[in-house]
This record gives sequence, structure tokens and C-alpha cells, in this order.
Amino acid sequence: MFPYTRAAIFLPFLVTLTACATFTSNETDKAPYYESSFNDRNRAPASFAPQSVASGPDNTTTIDPLYMRTQADYYFAMGEAYSLEGNSAKALEAFKNTLIYDQESPAVHMRLAAEYLKQGLLSESLTQGEEAAKKDPKNVDAHLLLGGLYSSMKLYPKAMDQYNTVMKLEPKNTEAPLYIGALYSEQKQPDKAVKYFESLAKNPDYTTPHLAWYYIGRVRMEQPEAKYQKGAEEAFKKSLSIKPEFVDSLLSLGAMYTKDKKEEKALAMYREYQKENTPNSRVAEILAQTYIEQGDYEKAYDQLEIIERDSDEPLNVRMKMALILIDQKRFDQAAEKLQEVLKEAPDSDKVRFYLAAVYEETHKNELAVREYKKVPASSTYYGEAVVHTAYILKGMGKLDEAVQTAAEGLKNRQDQPQIYAMYASLLDEKSDYKTASAVLEQGLVKFPENAQLRFYYGTIQDRLGNKSLVVSEMKKVLEIDPNHVQGMNYLAFTWAEMGTQLPEAEKLARKASELEPQDGYVLDTLGWVLYKQSKYSEAVKVLEAAHKYQGTVSVIAEHLGDAYYKQSMVDKAKNMYRKAADLETDKRKVQEIRNKITAIEKQELSSPRMPASVEKPTDKPIAEHAQ
Repeated sequence: MFPYTRAAIFLPFLVTLTACATFTSNETDKAPYYESSFNDRNRAPASFAPQSVASGPDNTTTIDPLYMRTQADYYFAMGEAYSLEGNSAKALEAFKNTLIYDQESPAVHMRLAAEYLKQGLLSESLTQGEEAAKKDPKNVDAHLLLGGLYSSMKLYPKAMDQYNTVMKLEPKNTEAPLYIGALYSEQKQPDKAVKYFESLAKNPDYTTPHLAWYYIGRVRMEQPEAKYQKGAEEAFKKSLSIKPEFVDSLLSLGAMYTKDKKEEKALAMYREYQKENTPNSRVAEILAQTYIEQGDYEKAYDQLEIIERDSDEPLNVRMKMALILIDQKRFDQAAEKLQEVLKEAPDSDKVRFYLAAVYEETHKNELAVREYKKVPASSTYYGEAVVHTAYILKGMGKLDEAVQTAAEGLKNRQDQPQIYAMYASLLDEKSDYKTASAVLEQGLVKFPENAQLRFYYGTIQDRLGNKSLVVSEMKKVLEIDPNHVQGMNYLAFTWAEMGTQLPEAEKLARKASELEPQDGYVLDTLGWVLYKQSKYSEAVKVLEAAHKYQGTVSVIAEHLGDAYYKQSMVDKAKNMYRKAADLETDKRKVQEIRNKITAIEKQELSSPRMPASVEKPTDKPIAEHAQ
């Protein structure tokens, strides 16, 4: 279907109908006046009554024609003014008042029809259009209006009659053939439709032949046969040859190429259009989306700038631009763009959240916290805003404030699992394990299938020394999510520490390392499980890889030192222990590590050093430890 067959197409020319309201088909300007028509309960004072005159051989009383004309013109002008302001209700009232003083004016009925059409009142518009045609049968605009209204109501024979009437009244009229072609297209008679459009295209009096070729292309485009598709392509090209900047033909031709999997041809055409003509926002939308999908954000941004300039509602466009700037790590520009959007949409929680995220990324922590805290509890971004706020505050050394933020967030929203997790992790930081456990238990009542909450609950049970509960919870985690790397890793390490289920622990640790081959903690667990099974040579290789990826983690360095010692690589073991001690912040743990170094040095003093090839390792590492 074509947009030009709908009632809306008639609105532009209806709005331009500004004929004088006093134009009528009567031969005289005088209208008969009957005193009874003014006989109401609130009659105006006699001094304000319209001046009457006596005329005719029977001394008939009539209203002064100058007064009638003046009043009609006044109300018509008011109707026009209201219409231009977009106030259809008052425009309708004014035009109805015009009819009181000029009952025979087709122009007034046409203006009423136009205003009713603006409001979507088709039947009322139709009534006024019919009245206009009745009072002035030669009014071409009235017949065109009726044709459009009948067409929109799918009364095609009546619409066709109106357009044929126009053709009889004005044989050279170029609008009627256009609408007749559209009617045939609506009725799935493409050949007849094309016939009328071709007549227009070849008509020297038709000033916009590019439109006729465009319509031919649209008709043929809907016919799947190859010859018609070829005809559609040729029609669009003819349209563009006549008017190269006509974007509708360009987009239709591009749509054909895209449908035929000739995307590059379509894109090349779009790019050429933007280069040779004033850039068009509709073309820019297609190019921008294509560039975004291709990951070419710089080119996408250029097209979005075009859309932003032409858009009546640029907020969504600016948001896309901001996201591209974020992706390109142009954070200062992204913040400026988001601030622009916030000025026009201060209640947009989405925009505020992203602005806060940009501030967080650029370490403007105070600003980030300020914006995160403005995200309302009703927002879908609230849970994440609470988590980020608490995380930033913790990083700023404001742990108590972070705990308070999470507690308040949980009070406002109990349907956000991430808030339970963050609150519990902060309580863990404060060594308040029992409260953390209670918070997670509360969360698991609401979200029993949330793997991450259950994982955190298992880790807290480890803090409380409930190893059996740790194992059972981690198993539940893996039942919910078989590829939960953290769950695999934690369960494998727990079994290694307990010295049980070591073959199963190795399977889990290997699977976790396959999923996360560059995670030093995961590799450390695998190395430690191998160590616990006395597979020291393999353990050294895995733990060296773990230390490579996480070179600043004390426990990994300590594990590697233990493995070196078991392989009689004593100097390497002492060096790794020293590094582990330097990295450790827990004084008690530092002393444990230094005790290992002391034990090795005592052994070296009490017995001569044997070559590594003949030295037998002991069964246990020096000062065996737990992670």
C-alpha cells in the first residue's frame, strides 16, 4: 500500500485553501433575516443588534449585507489563525460561526472538512466535503478531497467516480491520475496503476515526473517476478536521474539491493548520496546502524551527528553517540554528551546511570557516587547503582558508609539479588560473617536458583568453618550452572584443603582452567590439587603459569615455593617464599612464610647440600599450610 492513498495526503492542499469566506455561489450578497431566529432569553440590547434595512416591493426586512460579510470574514480569519496554531477545536468553532453569516460558502465547508480530517474524524470530514461539492459541483478540490476520503474508507468505486469527475472538469489535471493509479494499486491491479503513472511521467505539464517513476517502481517492487523487479530498479533509477536528491527513490532502490543480498552496492549508493548531496538523516540512520553493527563506531558517529542536527527528538541519537564515545574511551566527550541529554531529560535514570559510570571509569569518584545516588529506587538501574556506589565507597576507604548504602538499598528493593551479594561481601570485609550469612539466607529464600548468591553463601560458610556446608553449597551451584568457574574452583580447592575427593577435585580444576586458561587463581587451584596428589613436577609447571598471570598474589607465590621445595629447587623456593612474605599483609601469615625460609636454612646448616639429582624430597613441605 502507498502512503499517498491515505486520507493524510489531502491535508496539505486542504490547509492551503484560504479562499475568502464570503465567496458563495449565490447571485446576491443579501441573506433573508427573520426576527424569530434571534429570539432567545439573553437577547442583546437593541443598540447591538445588526442593522436591518427594508428592501423589495413587499418591504421584506433583511440584514445589512456589509455586516454579514464583515462577520463572516472575521470568523473565517479567526478559524485560519486557530488552524495555524494547531488548535483544531477552536478552528472548528470559528468556521461553524462563519456558516451562520455565510451559509452558501463551499470554502468554509472545505476548511471544516480539513479540520475534522486533522482530528481523524473521517465521517464528519466526509459530510463537509460532500456539502462543499454539492454547493459548488465544479470545485475540483472538493472532489479530490472526497476521492481521498472514500479511498481511505476503502469505498473505491466512489473514490474513482470523484477522480473521474476531476478529469472531466480539468482534463489536464495531474493529481487525479496519480490518485487513480494509487487506487488501482490498492486494488491489486498493478498494470492499470502503472498505466496512469506512466501517463503522468510522459505528461509535459506534470512538474514532478520523478514522483511518477517512483510510484511505478513501488508498484513493480511488490511484484516478485524477475521482469517486474528489473522494471522497479529501472523506474527508481529514472526517478533519480531526473531528481538525484530524491531520497525516497534512493531508499527504495537500496532496499531492493539489500533484499537481493547486495548490501555493499546499497551502502556504496548511500555513501555516494551523502557525499554528493546535502546529507539526509534517513540515509544516515541506515548507515549509522550498519556501521554500528560492523563495529565502525567512528563512521557511525559521523552519521549520528547528521541525524542529531535534523531530528526533532535528538535525545535517543545523543544517547547512542554517548555510548559510542564510551566504547572509544573518549570519556570526557561522553560525559558532555550525557550532560546535554540530562538537561533536556533530567528524570532519565538511564542517562544518569551511564553518566555515573563514566565518572567511575575516569576515577571521579565523588561525582560518580553523587549521580548513582540520584537513581531512584523505582528504576531498573537501581540495583546496579547501589552496588557501584557501595563498591566505590569501599575503595575510598569508607567501608561503614558502603555498608549503610547497601543496607538502605536492600531495604528499598528486595528484588535485586546483586544487592544481597554486595551487602554480604561488605559484611565479610568487616568480618561480620554471621550477619553476612543471614543476609544471603534471606536472598536465597527469594532467589533459590541464583548461582552467584549461593556461591557467596558457600564462601561465607567457609569463613564460619562449616566445610561440609561449603561442599554441599558449591555442589548446588554447579547443579544450577555446570560451567560456574568460581564454583568449580572453590569446590576443588576445598577438597584439596580437606585432602579428600582429590581425583574429582582435579577434574573440576582442569575444567575450570579450560574455561579460564589465563586466570591465575584457577591455575593455582589446579596446581595445588596436583601438589596434594604428589604430582610435583606437573604442579610446578601449572603454578609457574599461575604466578605469571597473578604475580602479586602472595598465596600463589607461596604455593609455587612449596612445589619448588618438593622438587629440591631450594634456592627458587626461598626466593618465592621471600616474595610471598613481601606481598602478604597479614602479619601472622607473614611469620608463617618466614618460618619456612628459616626451616630451610636450618636444614642447610645441619646437613651438607646434596646434588638435586640424588637428593630425596621429604614427604611434607616445610611448615605445611592452608590457603
